[in-house]
Amino acid sequence: MAGDVPPRPRRASASPRPRWFLVTTALLSLAGLAVSAYLTVVHYDHTVSLVCAESARIDCASVTSSEYSQLLGIPVPLLGLAFFLGIGALVTPWAWRSESPLIRWSRFGGVIVGVLFVVYLVSAELLVLGKICLWCTAVHVITVVLFGLVVVDEYRRVGQAS
Repeated sequence: MAGDVPPRPRRASASPRPRWFLVTTALLSLAGLAVSAYLTVVHYDHTVSLVCAESARIDCASVTSSEYSQLLGIPVPLLGLAFFLGIGALVTPWAWRSESPLIRWSRFGGVIVGVLFVVYLVSAELLVLGKICLWCTAVHVITVVLFGLVVVDEYRRVGQAS
């Protein structure tokens, strides 16, 4: 017909991610959210005990109540909650399928900021405080693994586009 508009050609997109990848990123985000929620509750509700083994090097209470437990007056666990809520939304199957550069760059930038913050916090724990928090370490490991998965996926996607 004379008024028909031809369909726009779709851009080639990266092949779909394997199911294990989608499940892993979602579960890591949920685990990070759960640990951050626990640490947030402990921060605000002093009747809740911080369950943590203690030794000369491991001392969750010292770490979570130190001057490094806040950034610009915001408790670090609250920042963790915000981070894992945001990343959790950006690793949903819908977000992974999206071809939106905004979503891709938000996910990529988010994990970069997350891993840089991990470097700062681990440095404060080991070099300044001389103590580590096992709960915090769990969040750090989760963040680094998410960073690795997102970077590998972005590398895979860019490699397929060329």
